[in-house]
Amino acid sequence: MAVTSWLVDKSAYERMQSDRAAGMDEWSARVERGLLRLSTITRLELGFSARSGRSGREAFLRTPLSLMPIERLTPAMEDRAFEVQMLLADRGQHRAPSIPDLLIAATAEKAGLTVLAIDKDFDLIAKVTGQPVETLAAV
Repeated sequence: MAVTSWLVDKSAYERMQSDRAAGMDEWSARVERGLLRLSTITRLELGFSARSGRSGREAFLRTPLSLMPIERLTPAMEDRAFEVQMLLADRGQHRAPSIPDLLIAATAEKAGLTVLAIDKDFDLIAKVTGQPVETLAAV
């Protein structure tokens, strides 16, 4: 049986941090097992939301962020994001997902990870790619 690993979008991470996510005990155990990862894009998005440089650096030294490996972008991931954007353009839907969402989805797809988010744009992307996406349920 294959073990699922997830690439966490900022929307899902924020729901987890606000104690509004269903099944938090299970998600916490998955974090401790290294099954939840962040993309470099999500890392930058979290840094953008930091109140200061110090608080941003400290957040990544504490759990749960310190336990989430960073999935770094590769040229193949960047190329896939563009390819998917053009496939969406063929459908007239290329302006729906944000550029960060395209890059996060491409990162997950190429790394064999499931996107964990609360963002319908990932569902739209998955209709083109066929990749797994999971919506983090609320309590």
